[in-house]
Order: sequence, then C-alpha cells, then structure tokens
Amino acid sequence: MFSLKNFIKNGLIKAVGNMADYQVILNAAGWLEKGVLDESDLADIQAVIDVKNTPVEIPEPDEPEQIEDVEPSTETESTE
Repeated sequence: MFSLKNFIKNGLIKAVGNMADYQVILNAAGWLEKGVLDESDLADIQAVIDVKNTPVEIPEPDEPEQIEDVEPSTETESTE
C-alpha cells in the first residue's frame, strides 16, 4: 500500500546533499504543518543533514618530513 508519509520522508532524505539544507528543512516543515510528517520524521531528516555536515578529520603526520637541501657538486669530471 502506498504511504504518502514514507514517500515524502524518503524523498526529503534523498534530497539532502542535492538541495540546500534550508530548502529541505522548509519542505519538511511544510509537510509537518499539513500533518503528513511528525516531529520524529523531522528528527530523522535532521540527523541525515547533520551527518552530511560533519567535518572529516584528516590526521596530521607525527613529524613533518624534512627535505634536505642538496648542494650541487663543484667537482666536474674532465675527459683528458
């Protein structure tokens, strides 16, 4: 059986990352006002938005690698 609630909720969850967050939130709030979604649905949608916006931590190396300056050799080979 078709469920408008599941259809709208799944559509909004899939829109996260493809639409601006505020657009997803405004759409969800509109469906809440119409009685199609409830607050737990909005919490689920917000959780997906939060996961998308969680910064990815990049581990820093323990010690930076140091590149040694190599001075060019002043000796030249001669073919005598």
